[in-house]
Amino acid sequence: MSDRDLLDGAIDMHVHTAPDLIERFESDVDLARDAREAGMRAILVKSHVVPTAGRVDLVNEAVGDELLFGGVACNGGVGGLNRDAVEAALELGAKVVWLPTAWSANHASQARECGVERFVGQRVPDEEEEIPVARDGEVTPATREVMTLVDEYDAVLGTGHAAPDEIETVVEACADAGVDCLVNHPCFRVVDVSLDRQERLAELGAVMEYCAYAVQTTEGHSIERVAEAVERVGPENAVLATDYGQAENPPVPGLREFAEAVDDAGVPRETVRQCLTETPARLLRLD
Repeated sequence: MSDRDLLDGAIDMHVHTAPDLIERFESDVDLARDAREAGMRAILVKSHVVPTAGRVDLVNEAVGDELLFGGVACNGGVGGLNRDAVEAALELGAKVVWLPTAWSANHASQARECGVERFVGQRVPDEEEEIPVARDGEVTPATREVMTLVDEYDAVLGTGHAAPDEIETVVEACADAGVDCLVNHPCFRVVDVSLDRQERLAELGAVMEYCAYAVQTTEGHSIERVAEAVERVGPENAVLATDYGQAENPPVPGLREFAEAVDDAGVPRETVRQCLTETPARLLRLD
């Protein structure tokens, strides 16, 4: 099976593009062209600072193919867990609503402890501004409101950069409400969800998003660990994505390399294909 066959019909659920507050590898338009040339089916464009729903429609029109999809991350740039911003993005076709990333209480507190004032160009909030998504085993009212909107629009809730305990609470709430939940890069250093907990989350119906960038940047994480995780949660509860778009990380070739590495680590090729095609297509309602 050729490299093109591996990416044929593939979907990347996590790519960053220009325009952004920091340098990115390529623009939305160039990404769409690269995806089409590789035979990919779709890419979900993510920004930490602005909604990508809506802007991708112009790109799809320009390239003559519906390749890019968008969403909204509930950080400071949109007012946090702001129901109006979320509803507007969903009206514009957002496929995923991400809970706070850099503005999550988990990420913000870690950043401040390390003396980091900005993350991918945006300000790290102070303690009074950071956003918890759950407390004492219950999702917050603001999180619940966003979940309700996601359910109404038949979209997906991404867990963002919440802490492991918060993520489990969110997944449990999504399971109770019948909302699709995507656990974003669970092995990324900021999130760091154990494989045992990932198994529990998968049993509740959540999908784990295994990203190449987490392998690249997280000490102790590896392709072999991704392979083990996919085996443990099952391909119906796993997607392979990149989280690429950094100036040095081309997304489309990066997805090919990542998928090939997971295949080389012992994951059956048909399983790799399922994580690249069937599972993300189900989440994006492309079937």
